[in-house]
Amino acid sequence: MNLGQQLSFLIANTPIINDPKTIECAINGVIDYFASSLQARHEVDVHRLLNWIDNEGGTAKAWLVGQKKLVTARQAALFNGFQAHCLDYDDVHSDVRGHPSAVILSALFASVQLDEVQSHIDGKRFLTAYVIGIEVMARLGKSVNPKHYEKGWHTTLTLGGIAATAAICYLYNEPFLSQALTLAATQASGMRLVMGTPIKFLHAGLAAQHAIQSVEWLRVGMTAENDFLDDKLGFLAVYGQGNNNFDLSQWGVVWKIVEPGLWFKTYCFCSAAAYVADAGQLLYQHLKLNVDSINHITLFFFPANSDAALIYNRPLLAEHGRFSAEYILALTLLGIPLNFEQFSPNPIPVQIQVLMQKMQRSYQINLTPHADAYNGRYVVIEIELDTGKKIRQRIDIPKGSPKNPYKQTEMLLKLTDAIKDHQKAMGLLNDIKELASGLTVNQFLERHVLIL
Repeated sequence: MNLGQQLSFLIANTPIINDPKTIECAINGVIDYFASSLQARHEVDVHRLLNWIDNEGGTAKAWLVGQKKLVTARQAALFNGFQAHCLDYDDVHSDVRGHPSAVILSALFASVQLDEVQSHIDGKRFLTAYVIGIEVMARLGKSVNPKHYEKGWHTTLTLGGIAATAAICYLYNEPFLSQALTLAATQASGMRLVMGTPIKFLHAGLAAQHAIQSVEWLRVGMTAENDFLDDKLGFLAVYGQGNNNFDLSQWGVVWKIVEPGLWFKTYCFCSAAAYVADAGQLLYQHLKLNVDSINHITLFFFPANSDAALIYNRPLLAEHGRFSAEYILALTLLGIPLNFEQFSPNPIPVQIQVLMQKMQRSYQINLTPHADAYNGRYVVIEIELDTGKKIRQRIDIPKGSPKNPYKQTEMLLKLTDAIKDHQKAMGLLNDIKELASGLTVNQFLERHVLIL
C-alpha cells in the first residue's frame, strides 16, 4: 500500500467523531465561517464575482451564503470560498499557514445540492468530514512548510483543494477517494505574490471549486490512478522542496482542529501581524506615547521568516496594509481602531506613512520562546525615543490564537455584527450546534437558504 493509499484508507475508515471537545471545536469553526462570510456579503468584489456567476448561468443546485439564491455546485464553491476569505477575517491554522475553513466548508456546503432527491446528510458526519479536511490540510502543511510557504506558494490553495476533496469523499463515502486526491493535487496552484489583492481571496474559492470538480469528474467516469504522494513525482516531491516526511501516525488520537487548533479573528488582517497589533496596542494603552517623540522603531521577528506573509514594508494602499506589520503597528501607535475601514483600497494617509518610515525589521534576536508559542514564534517591538530611552513590548501568544482564545460572547458578537440581526444570529447559532445532535445538513440549509 503506497502512501496515498494509506492516507485514503485512514480517511475512509474514520468513524463518526463523538468526542465532545473535537465536536465543540468543529462547531466553533462553522460559527466563525458564517460570521466571516456574512460580514463580507456586501463587499464590492463579492458582487463583481456574483455578477460574473449570473452572466455564466447554469443549473441552480447549490447555495450561495448570504445571497438567497442557488447556482451550480462549482460556482457555489468558488463564490462561498471567496466571500468567506474576502476580508481576511476567517480562521487560520498554524500547521497549514493558511485558511482551512473558508475552503473546506465552502466545498462541503456546495456539495449539498438542494434541488435533487438525496438522502439527508447526517450533521455529525458532516462535522466529521470537516475535521478530516482540516487534518489532511494540517498534516500536508506540517510536511511541506516552512519551505513551501516561504518559496511563495499560498497554502490556502495548494493544500486546500486536496483537503476539501478528502472531506467531500468522506461525506459521501466515495469509492474513488485515492483518485480524487490525485486529481485535486494536480490542480494545486496559487502564489503569495497576489496578497493584498482580491485574487488572494479568490484562492480559497478556487481550492473549494477544485474539490467539487474533482469529485464530479470522477463520478462521470474519468480516472486518475496515480499516487499523489509518489516519492519522485508526487505532491511532496514537487511542492515540498525536498521535504517528504509525511506523518500519518496518531491519526484520530488528537485531531488537528483541537491541537494546535484553529485561530479565530476579530480583525481583518493577516494573523502574522496579530503579534504586532497586540504589542502596539499595549504600548499605546500603557505608555500613551507621543508619536512625535519617536526616533526609531525596530520590529524583531523570531524565528527568521516568521513574517513571510507580511510582504509589504511600505504599503501605499490601505488594502495592502492587511499584509504589512509596519502599517498595522502605525495604526495602533496612533490609536486608530483596527476596523474594516482601515483596510479599504484608499491611499494611506501621510501621517501613517511618515511613522512607517521610522520602522525597520530585524531578525537579530534570540530570546527563549514561551512554552505555548506556536513554532517558537514571538515578536518584540522596540521604540527608541528622541531622548535616547528605549521601550520594548513582547508578544508570544496573540489574542485569538488557540492558547489565548476569544470568549464565547466575543465570537457571538462577531456573528451578530455580521448578520445585523440578533434573532437571526441566535437561530443560526443554535442550528449549527444542532448539527451535532440530530439536525441534518439538508434541514439546516432549508432553514437558512432564504434567510441568510
